Amino acid sequence: MSDGGLIVVNGPGFHVDVDKVAEAGHGISQAVNDQDNFELRGLCGDSDLYGHQGLHDALMDFCVRWSDGLDVLTDDAGAIGDALTKAADAYRGIDDATARTLSGDPGQGAVDGG
Repeated sequence: MSDGGLIVVNGPGFHVDVDKVAEAGHGISQAVNDQDNFELRGLCGDSDLYGHQGLHDALMDFCVRWSDGLDVLTDDAGAIGDALTKAADAYRGIDDATARTLSGDPGQGAVDGG
């Protein structure tokens, strides 16, 4: 339940800090966005910089393959970031909906000694 803006969910065998889930989702999404805006393909520059066309071509091939691999990883990471963000939103929505159903504090009787 919500405690001053912090939402923590506890159950049999699990504990969820919803803000940390949301932070993880945002962090992963930001990393994916940063990678999407940077391609290794342009890293090599002109072949004149290397003094040998074969060396340039090998580095270019490496950069292209590495970039393709990063694209696969960032696609997967993007899905994970989206899932974490949706999970945090769902936890918050359930917490809000549950809080609205309570007319008072259900633990108040125990505090009052009854």
